[in-house]
Formats: sequence, C-alpha cells, structure tokens
Amino acid sequence: MKKRISALLLALALALPLSGCTAMLERGHETVSTHVDYAVMEDDSVLRAESYQGLVNAILYFVNGRYIRGTIRLYNYTGDVEGDLANARDEVMYEDPLGAFSVRSLSYDTTRILTYYEVELRISYSRSSRELEELREVMGLAGVRQELSRLVTEQRDSAVFLASYFSGDQALLETLLDLACSSAPELYRHHDIRQASIALYPEAGTRRVIEVKLGWSQSVDAVAEEEKSYAQQLEGAAAALLEAAPAAGAGYTVEELAAIVREASGPRSPDGTDLALDVLAGEPASDFGLLMAMEYLCLQCSVEVEPVSGQAGLWLIVSTAGGYRHLLPSGLWPVEAEEVGEEEPAEPEKLLYTDQELTELGYTWPNALHPACEDYAAQEDAGG
Repeated sequence: MKKRISALLLALALALPLSGCTAMLERGHETVSTHVDYAVMEDDSVLRAESYQGLVNAILYFVNGRYIRGTIRLYNYTGDVEGDLANARDEVMYEDPLGAFSVRSLSYDTTRILTYYEVELRISYSRSSRELEELREVMGLAGVRQELSRLVTEQRDSAVFLASYFSGDQALLETLLDLACSSAPELYRHHDIRQASIALYPEAGTRRVIEVKLGWSQSVDAVAEEEKSYAQQLEGAAAALLEAAPAAGAGYTVEELAAIVREASGPRSPDGTDLALDVLAGEPASDFGLLMAMEYLCLQCSVEVEPVSGQAGLWLIVSTAGGYRHLLPSGLWPVEAEEVGEEEPAEPEKLLYTDQELTELGYTWPNALHPACEDYAAQEDAGG
C-alpha cells in the first residue's frame, strides 16, 4: 500500500542533497500543507508548487533524480508563469552546481487547466549517473587543495569534485595545481604540464563543481611508469648522500640538508637541469632543480616543506626549530672558491628568511595560502 508523506518527513527529505540514482521519495496520494515549497502528488513524477522558489526546487528535484520527464502543477500561482519558468530554468542550468555540470538541455510546455498551470518538463543530461555518484564533496580551500594533491600523487589524468565554501576563480585553481605538482619532486613529468584544463560549474559562487584535466602526449599509464622508475632512482641517490653525511643530532636540520644539496650539485646555470636526480648527481642546476632536490631531501627526512609561487618565481617554506621560514634558491647555490691571496671557500648566500625580511627585499606571495614565517623569539624579546 502506498504511504502518505507527512509534511515534516517531506521537508526533511527535501533538505538533503539528492544525487545520482538515489532512491526517490515514497509516493503519496495527497499534497502536504501549503508552507512547503513543493510537494509530491499522486506519483513522484508529478509535483505541486505555489511559489517561484517552489518551482525552482521542483525542477531541481527532477534534475537531482535524473528524470528525463516530469510534471509540475502550479496552484494559486500569482507570478508570471512563462517569465518565472524561463528564469527558473536558467537558475537550475547556470547557477546550481549539479545542474550546470550535468544538464545538457531543459525545455518545457505549459497548459492552463482550470485552477492550476501544468508544466511538462523534458531534460537531457551531459553526464552519466555514475559520474554524479562518484562526485566527492570537499569543504573550503583546504579541501580543494587536498583534491588537487590527490590528483597529482595518485597520478591520475583528471579529477572532478564538488567544492563548498570556496569562491576562488580559475587563476587561483591554476596556482593551486602548480603548487600541488611542485609538492611532488619525484613526479618530474608533473612539473611541466602545458595542457591542463580547469572548468567550474558555475563559474562564480561558493558552491561549484570543479573539473580538472591533465593533457599528456602519451597515456597516463606510460607517464606513471616513467615517474615510478625516476622516483626509485631519486630515492637511491638521496639515500646514498644522506648516508655519507649523517645528521649531527637526532634528525637533519634544514641547514644540513641545504649543505648536502650545495655539495652534491654542479655549478648553477640558468640552463641547468630542472630534475632533482640530476642535481644530486652533480650536473649543472637551475634554481628550480635545486629547489626540487632540497624539497625531496626534506620530505625524506620528515622536515615539513611546501613550495611557494610568487612574483619572483618559486621558493620553499620549511619548518625549523624557530618556526616556519622562507628558503630562497640562492641559498642553495653551490659555493665556489674565490681568490683572496689564497683559495678560501666563499660563504653561502643567506638561506632562511622571515616574512618581514622577504617583504623588505621586495618579494610578494599569496600569504593566505601559506603559513606565516614570523620570528616569535625576537617579538617576545621586544615585548619583554
């Protein structure tokens, strides 16, 4: 026997997000009280609405349920039916995340029947039910960064997810993707992705579907196999260098790891290698290559590290005993002997900087994406 749907049960059910092929609400013979935006009538393909918001929500009900047809009956409707239908269709197709992502077309016909208007909907989709079922929801900037990190570290060629409480634009997503790629120094093919595409559904708002695709000149499996071989070689090279230069204390300091990079690298060259493995093997190194080598050693030694992309290029933020610090590539340049009567080693460039020191040098970077690099000990001394 079909069950009646109470107003409370229906309101609770409609407050939950519907996705994929989720089971529909149980059918009922009667409508619910008029304060609800819309109601299921004699079967779940016929809905009743009495307001513009009820009309929008009714269309979303059909879209989220993957219906290809549906009927909406507008009772006691005082608005402009045709105008409101056009606006509601646009709202669903261009402002709702799942609608913008999955609806290819949405058309309708209206008929006046005594005391109500009957709207017949026809909906076609550009995405499969499986694609919607697999759509993960993440929260805020941190959730978006985590998904992009998974895309890179799992060596996939695409990622699609629903981001809530995130208002960033495509430019920010491109920056976050570059940072995610630079955060995996062993995945060298990911450091130069020239055909990445990013789409947002809709483009603006705080709740959107984000789709990222990485274009490769060969299959993603071939790329993964290349990077696997490279990662194994890099791990071996780093292990040999760390064994030859053991830490003075319980664990390596940032300064000790930087010294290993300087000693292992060949001369700095703008045309030098960008690969951490080649840097650690003594080849001429670019600034990027030096940073990737340093980042890899930090990761191997459990030193917290992350790349930073600013107007001056790429550098690192590392965790030290005194807090987070900026590490510029110039601090990793190999030290060359200089003539001062007799050969003496030159001093390396300054390695670590606070936010204030770097700002005074004219550097800018997206502060909100990175931890603060503050000299708290100096602040306490000044305050004391």
